[in-house]
Parts: sequence; C-alpha cells; structure tokens
Amino acid sequence: MSKKKEIITDFGEWNVPKSWDELDLKTFQEIEEYYSDKEKEFDARDVLHIFTKRSVDEINELPMEFTESILEQLSWLGEEPHYDEPSNKIEIDGEIYQVNVQEKLRTGEFVAVDTILKHDKHNYAAILAVLCRKNDEQYDSKFENEVMQSRVEMWERQPVMKTMPIVTFFLTLWLASNQLTQLYSTVEEAINQSVKNIEI
Repeated sequence: MSKKKEIITDFGEWNVPKSWDELDLKTFQEIEEYYSDKEKEFDARDVLHIFTKRSVDEINELPMEFTESILEQLSWLGEEPHYDEPSNKIEIDGEIYQVNVQEKLRTGEFVAVDTILKHDKHNYAAILAVLCRKNDEQYDSKFENEVMQSRVEMWERQPVMKTMPIVTFFLTLWLASNQLTQLYSTVEEAINQSVKNIEI
C-alpha cells in the first residue's frame, strides 16, 4: 500500500520587514551584497531567504500564492529611503557612540577597517564596531578580544535608517582619505619623474 504524501497547510509565521524603518543593518548588508553580485541571476528564493531567515528548502515548499503574498510585502524596496544628514554620533539604548574626529585615525583602527573592507566591503556593522565607540573606549587588543564581537552584533540589530547617517559620514571620510592618498601617490610619482628628467 503506497503512502500518501502529507499535505502541509500550516506554514508557520513568516515575517518580513514592512518598511525601510523595520530593516536591520545585518539584513541590509546581506541584501546589498546579493544585489552587488553582477554575475548572479536574480532568484526570488535567495531574496526571501535573506528577508525571512528561512532556508531555501522551506521556501521551495511554499505554494506560489503564499510566496507572492510575501514578495508583495516587500514592495517598499522600490521606494527611495530617507534618512538624516551624515553625523559622527548616534545614541543606542541611552549610550552615545561616536566616530572620533578630533584625532587622526590610529594605525590599529586603519588596519582593522582596511582588513574588513578587503574581506567584505558591505560589513558596515564591523566597521562601525571599530570606529564608532563610546567616548572612553580605546581600540586595543582587549577591545578586539572582549568587546568586538558583541559590538558587531549590536550594530547588526540596529535599524538601517538609524545607522545610515553615521555610515554615510564614515564613507564620505574614507573616500576623501583614499582620494588624498591617490593624489599624494600621483604627485609623488610626478616629482620622482621630474627628478629623473633633471638628472638625465
């Protein structure tokens, strides 16, 4: 006697953000990374996997009508997000975190951020964990070993619209810094070439 396949009618609770304000930084990073891969063909299951935190196998089992209803709830992605002007500070749970603009970037901070960007340029949470700290915190080996992981997780939980002012503040500074570095290299190369020409 053949077994009948069980028909599943209860798919449990499926939650997705209903607006930019409900989107956390971790999910934003993941979706941005997905869309930045030009080689990858769009697959709604991958997008739903990111937004619902459910496996692709679970998504495959959904009736198409149910999947379409979830995708409809993500229509706000087509709307332009609005957030405050760039800022070097943010308040989270009564604590102020800020990017230190009074002092130059220290070697440890630069190396840490540069390493993060080379590994995953969308990992804003880790960058913020390094650069946007409480006023009395130093970025040292103790911070790396005892604080860093929980701080990254704290940033990942924040609403993306709340963190965007500080993310854009950092990116503006970083781009300006890189442009200055490139400009210096170009000028240095030109000077060296001039010196060689004079010597010749």
